Amino acid sequence: MPGLYTLSSWEALPLKSSTVKACANGYSLSITAHLLYTNPHKEPVEGIFIYPLEESEVVAGFEAAVGSRRVTFQVQNRHRVQDCC
Repeated sequence: MPGLYTLSSWEALPLKSSTVKACANGYSLSITAHLLYTNPHKEPVEGIFIYPLEESEVVAGFEAAVGSRRVTFQVQNRHRVQDCC
């Protein structure tokens, strides 16, 4: 199931709100999702975001924000990524 999970217990963190925008252009579909999760624990937790993809789907970019920190990932060349990973 897609979502944000704690690494220590694999407990799903509650999704507080979501906004999804999609744009189709020929065979391509672009999706932008803003997902806001809450931490029900008193202490910070280490988490992992899971979003399963079909075999023909590709992620071209991803950004996550935690507090004031942002993590960004963008695929520039799919062949280069396959070579290194």
